[in-house]
Parts: sequence; C-alpha cells; structure tokens
Amino acid sequence: MVSSEQRLGRHLAATIEKAVDFHGHLGPFLVMGVRMGIIGLRHLKAKQGDASLRATVSVKPSVPFSCVIDGIQAATKCTVGNGKLKLRSSLKEISAVFELSGGKRVKVTLNSARLAELRRKIPKTVASEKLEEIARAVASLPEEELFTIQK
Repeated sequence: MVSSEQRLGRHLAATIEKAVDFHGHLGPFLVMGVRMGIIGLRHLKAKQGDASLRATVSVKPSVPFSCVIDGIQAATKCTVGNGKLKLRSSLKEISAVFELSGGKRVKVTLNSARLAELRRKIPKTVASEKLEEIARAVASLPEEELFTIQK
C-alpha cells in the first residue's frame, strides 16, 4: 500500500519534471514555486487547472527569484497568459496567494531565513550541477521549515 507521503513525493517529483521541461532547467527557486503551487492546491482542495483558481505571486522580478513564477505556473496551470496569475514586485518576501472564486484563499510565504540561506548558497556564477543539488535539497526539506501557510 502506498502512503499519502509517498504519493505526495511522487506527485512532487512528476510536477518538478514538468516544470523543468517548461522552464528549461532545474533550480531551487523553480522547486520552491512548484511546492508553493502544490500547497495552495492542497489547502484549497482544488485541482491543477481549476477554472476558478487564481494566484497572485509576490517576488523580486529578477532571476533567480522569478523562477518561482514558472514553478507555480507548472503546478497550478495559473499562468500570466491565461490571466489567472498576477505578479507583484516584492523585495521583502516571496509569497503566493491562491484563491478560489468563492472567496476561499491561502497564502504561502517562503521562510525568510531559508531565503537568506539560499541567497548565500547561490553565488552569481554557479555550475548547473550545484544548482541541481540545491534544488534537490529544497525538494526534500519539510514543508514547515520552508513555508508559512496562512488561511
């Protein structure tokens, strides 16, 4: 029998794989975006591509931070192009608010200590192998260590 944790792990891995195909490479901020999207869907009891789902992402509008956006798009199918994803520039935090048309919402915010740690780990010029290693570490961190979730 497959546990819910194993199912979640498989779903996360499959969604990350799709996000990499969309984005072009594996990196820690892409993985964070995927995880944020999955958390939003789970807390709203919504499905990927739900017609009433909307997302507002607050992030610094530069690479590598903006990679979070592609992860959220891949996980939720809320995109800038379909009008279901809105962007807000934020130098203070990386967060996403997921909402259903009925008013149900959840905000997922990256832990500021983890963000600072990632900023230190990722130098300006870094080999893709190192980025992938950091991304895999981000994928395996416990959710409560990475994010604050507010309903």
